Amino acid sequence: MASSPPPGLHPALSTHQGFALLEEAGAVRNLLRDSVEAIRTLRFVSLHGDGVFMLGSIGVEKAMKVMLGCNEIEASGSWPSKATLRYDWGHDIQKMSQLLNTAIELLNTAIERGQARSTHTGYAETLADRISGSTTLPLLFATFARYGKSGRFHHLGILATNEPGSDESPSEYWEQVEFHVRSTEPELAEVPYGDNQALDEYEVRLRDRIADELEAWWYCVHRLGVQGCFGDLGRKIGWEIWEPGRPEPPIVRN
Repeated sequence: MASSPPPGLHPALSTHQGFALLEEAGAVRNLLRDSVEAIRTLRFVSLHGDGVFMLGSIGVEKAMKVMLGCNEIEASGSWPSKATLRYDWGHDIQKMSQLLNTAIELLNTAIERGQARSTHTGYAETLADRISGSTTLPLLFATFARYGKSGRFHHLGILATNEPGSDESPSEYWEQVEFHVRSTEPELAEVPYGDNQALDEYEVRLRDRIADELEAWWYCVHRLGVQGCFGDLGRKIGWEIWEPGRPEPPIVRN
């Protein structure tokens, strides 16, 4: 006879699975909190970039797998297999982001047809649009994906083969993120070269803006979960992945 899941979770999960999911959701919460803070406090990529890339790649990957897993239970009645998690999804954050966005697009279609699972469909649609409309997130996720798939061993690969890496290093991906933000945000268009204090302040604002995008994504996924966009289990786990008492990010509220 199957054991009962922890109260409030899903009948498709055993007690063991239920507690494991709660642990994973807590890890998502902690990693994304620390990832946002690491980006805000980033000063030198050569010194602190690995911490940002590691936290971001693991935190975002876990968040996507947890919420996609909830969605899979809603669709098929069981958690994704180990083969799906390891081989189909792996560490490819870009691929999982597409899967997550597909789930959100299906939600938008259901909203239009009046068949949405969401409690407040208009609000959910606004959150979904906030994610899909970001031009910074794809570049940030590409950076995390590069690090997660093989970038963490980029220089070890060069050392072992004595050949240039086949892909750019994660730090070069990060440069593309910063360049994009500088190019698209008018208040960050002019870099105050020649003034060290002004440059330091500028870089704080630049990294804050990038951190804002990740925090907004985290919040929107949390709220979409709570709204029921990833099924009944996703409603419970949506609460678990967000830090209690943490306010709605101003970038989302505005």
